[in-house]
Amino acid sequence: MHTLTVDEKLRLAEPILADLASFGDSTLENPFDRREFLRSALTVVGAVALSACASGAAESALAAPAPAPAPAPALALALDWVPASSGDIKAVVTANSFLSQNGNLAGWEYAFGKIVDDFSGGVFNPYWGSLGAMVFHGGGHSATFDNSVVILDFNDLTFKRLSNPTPSANGANWVTTTGLSQNVDPAFNVTYCEYGDGQPGAGHTYDTLAILPPADGGAPCGSLIRVSSYGVHASMSRSTGWAHRFDFQSTAMRNGKWARWSVNGPSSYLFAGACSAYDSRRKRFWWIAGLSSAPPMIRYLDVATQQQLEIRFSSTAHVAPAANPDSVTMRYDPERDILVLTCTVGGKLALAFLRCASPEMGWLVPPLSASIPAQSGAAHPFDFVPEADKFVLLTGADNSALYDIVPPQDPTLTWTVTRRPLVGVSIPTAYVSGKRWSYAPAVKAFVWMARSSSGVIAYRPFL
Repeated sequence: MHTLTVDEKLRLAEPILADLASFGDSTLENPFDRREFLRSALTVVGAVALSACASGAAESALAAPAPAPAPAPALALALDWVPASSGDIKAVVTANSFLSQNGNLAGWEYAFGKIVDDFSGGVFNPYWGSLGAMVFHGGGHSATFDNSVVILDFNDLTFKRLSNPTPSANGANWVTTTGLSQNVDPAFNVTYCEYGDGQPGAGHTYDTLAILPPADGGAPCGSLIRVSSYGVHASMSRSTGWAHRFDFQSTAMRNGKWARWSVNGPSSYLFAGACSAYDSRRKRFWWIAGLSSAPPMIRYLDVATQQQLEIRFSSTAHVAPAANPDSVTMRYDPERDILVLTCTVGGKLALAFLRCASPEMGWLVPPLSASIPAQSGAAHPFDFVPEADKFVLLTGADNSALYDIVPPQDPTLTWTVTRRPLVGVSIPTAYVSGKRWSYAPAVKAFVWMARSSSGVIAYRPFL
């Protein structure tokens, strides 16, 4: 029997969805953009499955069978939760709330929101279904023991908890809510920062979370990588250079598990505050921690060997800016093959880049065409928008606007900064955000939740 190709399915579906072709701005008049829109719309209405992830892989026997998909509501069908025009913002009405996914870890039910709110980040997973999902994971230190993984599924605008929190004698072995420090998990592995069941403990995730694509060795819907861990286990606040991996096997999964992934783990320069970025060219996760301690190297987790390796800077190289440890965010620019980080130093925004082809040469701080106001000590999340070849940055010091940053082909030259005012609205911000401020290519928008109790907003950048 002949299996229809994606292009054949698109051709068959075009008459059905012709009335949707005018969605969005005028760029949809371009045949390529029209087909990209159809590609997203098809999966939303359930007409076709365009990826192995969307079709759903076999799930663990522990998970309940996935129910038959319900008919897609008109809201999702038309994707009218996404702003239609460049520079617009919309409040996104979700089917439920983040807090509704509380796994009720005994003694820590009240602290579920700290998975997001306490020095913890998140990361966008573009491989979850057709539209992707935002992933939340964190906690640790004095926040919570809850190590759950939660997503906001862009395909149906529903929050879903994809793993269960590690229990410990029904909560009896956790630090109590009154803070008795002698009550710890007796099976906690200090070297790997894992609870007794082998799952990594809840920790401050900062900007350390990253996604391994299916094509590069990830699971069918991608894999969540914790390249290193910080502030793990309430009252102990331990760190480790051992990496862990969480596979998104299918969109039906609800009982996911972590596995220790790296074959080694560095033990130096594992101070609070860390960032990572996936290099799609070299298949590695670059990462750095403790910028305030001026680490003389950059590290990477190699996908092929699962080794944690490091490259020392040359004697003439510049180390990364001596940033406030909570403020660091890092991205990979595939067009220029550079790492870009933002942070705050002395209450001011710092932006620096490193050439991935010659990392031993260290970090350079390029000139900016205009200054960007900074919130002292806080992160200034940003992401690369490939269609526009630019970054879009959010700052808590001016949340009535967003900032476009266009790097030149020679990144040592001046980077162009444009302030984009928001009409009549401001965007809620977070002290630590990781990669929760991320561009979702399938919907051509940033989809953002600042805190566990915040609403969700969508912003369409200027393309």
